[in-house]
Amino acid sequence: MTLSLKLHSPPGYGPVVPLEPKRHAGMGLKPGLDHRWAAGLNVLPISASEFFKAGLDYPIGFLRKDQEGEFIPVIATGLRDGQNLYLGADGNWRVQTYVPAYVRRYPFCIAPVPGKEKGSTARPLVCVQEDQLEADSTWPLFDRNGLPTPAWKPLSELLEAVEGAHQQTRVLCRRLEALGLLVPFEALATPRRGEPSRLQGLFRVDEQRLLKVPGRDLRTMMNKGELRAVYAHLNSLENFGRLLDLSQAADAG
Repeated sequence: MTLSLKLHSPPGYGPVVPLEPKRHAGMGLKPGLDHRWAAGLNVLPISASEFFKAGLDYPIGFLRKDQEGEFIPVIATGLRDGQNLYLGADGNWRVQTYVPAYVRRYPFCIAPVPGKEKGSTARPLVCVQEDQLEADSTWPLFDRNGLPTPAWKPLSELLEAVEGAHQQTRVLCRRLEALGLLVPFEALATPRRGEPSRLQGLFRVDEQRLLKVPGRDLRTMMNKGELRAVYAHLNSLENFGRLLDLSQAADAG
Protein backbone atom coordinates (compact mmCIF):
# COMPACT_ATOMS: atom_id res chain seq x y z
CA MET A 1 0.00 0.00 0.00
CA THR A 2 1.61 3.26 -1.07
CA LEU A 3 0.24 6.60 0.04
CA SER A 4 1.46 9.87 -1.41
CA LEU A 5 0.59 11.91 1.64
CA LYS A 6 2.51 13.50 4.46
CA LEU A 7 1.58 12.16 7.88
CA HIS A 8 1.96 14.48 10.84
CA SER A 9 2.74 12.78 14.14
CA PRO A 10 0.68 13.83 17.17
CA PRO A 11 2.61 15.72 19.89
CA GLY A 12 4.86 13.32 21.81
CA TYR A 13 4.85 10.67 19.08
CA GLY A 14 7.73 9.71 16.86
CA PRO A 15 7.24 9.21 13.11
CA VAL A 16 4.06 7.31 12.23
CA VAL A 17 3.15 5.12 9.25
CA PRO A 18 -0.17 3.63 8.10
CA LEU A 19 -1.06 0.44 9.95
CA GLU A 20 -1.25 -2.27 7.29
CA PRO A 21 -2.43 -5.81 8.16
CA LYS A 22 -0.12 -7.44 5.61
CA ARG A 23 2.93 -5.32 6.39
CA HIS A 24 2.46 -5.64 10.14
CA ALA A 25 1.34 -9.27 10.20
CA GLY A 26 2.79 -11.12 13.19
CA MET A 27 3.81 -7.86 14.89
CA GLY A 28 2.60 -6.72 18.30
CA LEU A 29 3.30 -4.06 20.89
CA LYS A 30 6.72 -4.16 22.48
CA PRO A 31 6.59 -5.41 26.08
CA GLY A 32 7.04 -2.87 28.86
CA LEU A 33 5.48 -0.01 26.91
CA ASP A 34 5.10 2.93 29.29
CA HIS A 35 4.20 6.62 29.11
CA ARG A 36 7.64 8.27 28.98
CA TRP A 37 6.84 9.52 25.49
CA ALA A 38 4.42 12.01 27.11
CA ALA A 39 6.94 13.37 29.63
CA GLY A 40 7.36 16.67 27.77
CA LEU A 41 3.66 17.40 27.25
CA ASN A 42 2.11 19.91 29.64
CA VAL A 43 -1.21 19.89 27.76
CA LEU A 44 -3.01 16.93 26.19
CA PRO A 45 -6.11 16.95 23.96
CA ILE A 46 -9.27 15.27 25.20
CA SER A 47 -12.75 14.71 23.80
CA ALA A 48 -16.00 16.12 25.12
CA SER A 49 -17.01 12.66 26.33
CA GLU A 50 -14.02 12.69 28.71
CA PHE A 51 -14.83 15.98 30.45
CA PHE A 52 -16.61 14.49 33.44
CA LYS A 53 -13.91 11.95 34.36
CA ALA A 54 -10.93 14.09 33.34
CA GLY A 55 -12.33 17.11 35.19
CA LEU A 56 -11.96 15.27 38.50
CA ASP A 57 -8.16 15.17 38.15
CA TYR A 58 -7.06 17.90 35.73
CA PRO A 59 -7.95 21.47 34.80
CA ILE A 60 -9.67 21.53 31.40
CA GLY A 61 -9.21 24.45 29.04
CA PHE A 62 -9.45 25.19 25.34
CA LEU A 63 -6.67 25.89 22.85
CA ARG A 64 -6.94 27.42 19.41
CA LYS A 65 -5.11 25.25 16.89
CA ASP A 66 -3.64 28.35 15.25
CA GLN A 67 -4.43 32.04 15.12
CA GLU A 68 -7.66 31.56 13.16
CA GLY A 69 -8.21 27.82 13.63
CA GLU A 70 -10.70 25.77 15.56
CA PHE A 71 -10.71 25.34 19.32
CA ILE A 72 -9.83 22.02 20.90
CA PRO A 73 -10.28 21.01 24.56
CA VAL A 74 -7.16 20.07 26.51
CA ILE A 75 -6.16 19.05 30.00
CA ALA A 76 -3.20 20.76 31.67
CA THR A 77 -0.66 18.35 33.14
CA GLY A 78 2.01 20.91 34.03
CA LEU A 79 2.52 24.60 34.69
CA ARG A 80 5.62 24.96 32.53
CA ASP A 81 6.55 23.91 29.03
CA GLY A 82 7.94 20.38 28.98
CA GLN A 83 6.50 19.52 32.40
CA ASN A 84 4.11 16.60 32.93
CA LEU A 85 3.34 16.29 36.64
CA TYR A 86 1.16 13.21 36.15
CA LEU A 87 4.01 11.02 34.97
CA GLY A 88 5.99 9.15 37.62
CA ALA A 89 9.69 8.45 37.69
CA ASP A 90 8.91 4.86 36.67
CA GLY A 91 7.43 6.08 33.40
CA ASN A 92 3.86 5.24 34.37
CA TRP A 93 0.86 7.51 34.81
CA ARG A 94 0.00 8.65 38.32
CA VAL A 95 -2.07 5.95 40.04
CA GLN A 96 -5.76 6.50 40.75
CA THR A 97 -5.82 9.24 38.12
CA TYR A 98 -7.84 9.22 34.93
CA VAL A 99 -5.66 8.32 31.94
CA PRO A 100 -6.90 10.24 28.87
CA ALA A 101 -7.67 8.38 25.66
CA TYR A 102 -4.86 10.30 23.95
CA VAL A 103 -2.43 8.43 26.21
CA ARG A 104 -4.20 5.07 26.15
CA ARG A 105 -4.25 4.89 22.35
CA TYR A 106 -0.45 5.24 21.97
CA PRO A 107 1.36 4.20 19.77
CA PHE A 108 -1.66 4.39 17.45
CA CYS A 109 -3.42 7.44 16.07
CA ILE A 110 -5.85 8.38 13.32
CA ALA A 111 -4.95 10.66 10.43
CA PRO A 112 -7.56 12.20 8.12
CA VAL A 113 -6.94 11.32 4.48
CA PRO A 114 -8.48 13.75 1.97
CA GLY A 115 -10.92 12.27 -0.52
CA LYS A 116 -9.85 11.94 -4.15
CA GLU A 117 -12.65 14.17 -5.39
CA LYS A 118 -12.94 17.86 -4.57
CA GLY A 119 -15.29 18.46 -1.65
CA SER A 120 -15.39 14.80 -0.62
CA THR A 121 -15.21 13.85 3.04
CA ALA A 122 -11.84 12.88 4.49
CA ARG A 123 -11.56 9.28 5.62
CA PRO A 124 -9.80 8.14 8.80
CA LEU A 125 -6.52 6.25 8.44
CA VAL A 126 -5.16 4.25 11.38
CA CYS A 127 -1.45 4.91 11.86
CA VAL A 128 1.17 3.58 14.25
CA GLN A 129 4.57 4.59 15.58
CA GLU A 130 6.24 1.59 14.03
CA ASP A 131 9.26 1.44 16.33
CA GLN A 132 6.91 0.47 19.17
CA LEU A 133 6.03 -2.80 17.43
CA GLU A 134 8.08 -6.00 17.47
CA ALA A 135 8.13 -8.87 15.01
CA ASP A 136 7.17 -12.44 15.95
CA SER A 137 5.14 -11.15 18.87
CA THR A 138 3.45 -13.47 21.36
CA TRP A 139 0.39 -11.22 21.02
CA PRO A 140 0.34 -10.12 17.37
CA LEU A 141 -2.22 -7.59 16.19
CA PHE A 142 -2.69 -9.44 12.90
CA ASP A 143 -1.98 -13.06 12.07
CA ARG A 144 0.25 -14.24 9.23
CA ASN A 145 -2.63 -13.82 6.80
CA GLY A 146 -3.22 -10.22 7.86
CA LEU A 147 -6.40 -11.01 9.76
CA PRO A 148 -7.07 -9.17 13.05
CA THR A 149 -6.47 -11.09 16.28
CA PRO A 150 -8.11 -10.74 19.71
CA ALA A 151 -5.18 -8.49 20.72
CA TRP A 152 -6.26 -5.91 18.12
CA LYS A 153 -9.94 -5.81 19.10
CA PRO A 154 -9.72 -3.56 22.24
CA LEU A 155 -7.29 -1.24 20.49
CA SER A 156 -9.55 -1.00 17.46
CA GLU A 157 -12.55 -0.28 19.66
CA LEU A 158 -10.65 2.47 21.48
CA LEU A 159 -9.62 4.12 18.21
CA GLU A 160 -13.19 3.92 16.91
CA ALA A 161 -14.47 5.53 20.11
CA VAL A 162 -11.88 8.31 19.87
CA GLU A 163 -12.80 8.99 16.24
CA GLY A 164 -16.51 8.90 17.07
CA ALA A 165 -16.05 11.44 19.86
CA HIS A 166 -14.07 13.74 17.59
CA GLN A 167 -17.09 15.06 15.70
CA GLN A 168 -19.08 15.55 18.93
CA THR A 169 -16.19 17.55 20.34
CA ARG A 170 -15.94 19.73 17.23
CA VAL A 171 -19.65 20.50 17.45
CA LEU A 172 -19.30 21.54 21.10
CA CYS A 173 -16.32 23.81 20.43
CA ARG A 174 -17.98 25.42 17.42
CA ARG A 175 -21.10 26.13 19.43
CA LEU A 176 -19.14 27.67 22.29
CA GLU A 177 -17.28 29.86 19.83
CA ALA A 178 -20.44 30.84 17.92
CA LEU A 179 -22.13 31.87 21.18
CA GLY A 180 -19.09 33.96 22.14
CA LEU A 181 -18.53 32.00 25.35
CA LEU A 182 -14.79 31.33 25.08
CA VAL A 183 -12.47 33.95 26.55
CA PRO A 184 -8.69 33.87 27.02
CA PHE A 185 -7.28 33.45 30.49
CA GLU A 186 -3.91 32.94 32.11
CA ALA A 187 -3.29 30.36 34.81
CA LEU A 188 -0.92 31.98 37.28
CA ALA A 189 0.61 29.77 39.96
CA THR A 190 2.48 31.60 42.73
CA PRO A 191 4.42 29.23 45.02
CA ARG A 192 5.66 30.26 48.45
CA ARG A 193 9.19 30.06 47.09
CA GLY A 194 10.55 30.49 43.61
CA GLU A 195 9.24 32.23 40.53
CA PRO A 196 5.54 32.19 39.60
CA SER A 197 4.50 30.00 36.65
CA ARG A 198 2.19 31.23 33.90
CA LEU A 199 0.30 28.85 31.64
CA GLN A 200 -0.72 31.01 28.70
CA GLY A 201 -2.74 30.55 25.53
CA LEU A 202 -5.73 28.87 27.17
CA PHE A 203 -9.40 29.79 26.85
CA ARG A 204 -12.27 29.14 29.22
CA VAL A 205 -16.04 29.51 29.23
CA ASP A 206 -17.10 32.87 30.64
CA GLU A 207 -19.78 32.19 33.27
CA GLN A 208 -21.38 35.62 32.99
CA ARG A 209 -21.79 35.21 29.24
CA LEU A 210 -23.19 31.72 29.81
CA LEU A 211 -25.97 33.22 31.93
CA LYS A 212 -27.02 35.36 28.97
CA VAL A 213 -27.28 32.54 26.42
CA PRO A 214 -30.81 32.40 24.93
CA GLY A 215 -33.06 29.69 26.33
CA ARG A 216 -33.35 27.93 22.97
CA ASP A 217 -29.58 27.49 22.75
CA LEU A 218 -29.37 26.37 26.38
CA ARG A 219 -32.02 23.71 25.76
CA THR A 220 -30.10 22.47 22.73
CA MET A 221 -26.91 22.27 24.79
CA MET A 222 -28.71 20.49 27.59
CA ASN A 223 -30.32 17.93 25.28
CA LYS A 224 -26.98 17.14 23.65
CA GLY A 225 -25.13 16.81 26.95
CA GLU A 226 -23.03 19.87 26.17
CA LEU A 227 -24.14 21.87 29.19
CA ARG A 228 -22.96 19.07 31.46
CA ALA A 229 -19.58 19.19 29.72
CA VAL A 230 -19.39 22.97 30.18
CA TYR A 231 -19.93 22.73 33.93
CA ALA A 232 -17.44 19.87 34.18
CA HIS A 233 -14.95 22.22 32.50
CA LEU A 234 -15.74 25.10 34.86
CA ASN A 235 -15.48 22.91 37.97
CA SER A 236 -12.19 21.46 36.73
CA LEU A 237 -10.47 24.84 36.84
CA GLU A 238 -10.09 24.35 40.60
CA ASN A 239 -7.51 21.69 39.73
CA PHE A 240 -4.95 24.37 38.92
CA GLY A 241 -4.43 24.39 42.69
CA ARG A 242 -3.67 20.69 42.51
CA LEU A 243 -1.14 21.34 39.74
CA LEU A 244 0.58 23.88 41.96
CA ASP A 245 0.76 21.36 44.82
CA LEU A 246 2.22 18.72 42.50
CA SER A 247 4.69 21.22 41.09
CA GLN A 248 5.90 22.25 44.53
CA ALA A 249 6.25 18.62 45.58
CA ALA A 250 8.27 17.89 42.44
CA ASP A 251 10.54 20.90 43.00
CA ALA A 252 11.07 19.93 46.65
CA GLY A 253 11.89 16.35 45.70
